[in-house]
Amino acid sequence: MKYFLVFAVIYTLLKKRNPFTFIKNVEFQWPLVILVSFGVQIALAFITIETREKFEFILVLTFIGITIGLLKNKSIAGVKWIVVGAILNLTALILHGGLMPVSEAALKSTGQDGDLTFETDSRHQLMQGSMDYWILGDWIPVIRYVLSPGDLIVGIGIVILIYKNSSTREA
Repeated sequence: MKYFLVFAVIYTLLKKRNPFTFIKNVEFQWPLVILVSFGVQIALAFITIETREKFEFILVLTFIGITIGLLKNKSIAGVKWIVVGAILNLTALILHGGLMPVSEAALKSTGQDGDLTFETDSRHQLMQGSMDYWILGDWIPVIRYVLSPGDLIVGIGIVILIYKNSSTREA
C-alpha cells in the first residue's frame, strides 16, 4: 500500500493540490471502529512473530470491522473503491480459513523465495495447488510485493481518496 500512498501524493502534487489537506477535509464517521481494527491487526502481526500462532478468527473480525467502518463512510470520494477491495479481501480470507492465500510463483518472481512457510506472518498462507477462488488471493507481482485484486482496488481508492479530498494549492 505504501506505493499507492506515494503515487497518490505525487499525483496530487502534480495536479496542483495539497495532498496533506485531505486529512482536515475529510471527517470519518466511526473512526474508532477502523482504527481499533487496524490496531488489532498490527498487534496480531507482532504476536505471530513471537508465538508463531495465527488468530484467523480475530483477523477476519478485524476485516469485518474495517469494512463496516468504511461502509459508514461510503459517501466520501474514494471510499467506495476501498470498500469493494476490502470486501474482496475479506471474501478471500473467509474462503481460505481466515488467511490470505499467496502464490508461490508470484512470490518468487518478486525475489521473495526465502521462507515460504509464513510461520511469522499473521495473515498469509501459501496457495495450495487446487485452491478454489485462488483469484481472490495474492497472485499479482508488483516490485517486491504480491498483491490481490482487492489490494489493487483498495490502492485505487486510496489514490482517489487523497486526490479528490485535497484542496487546491494557492499559486
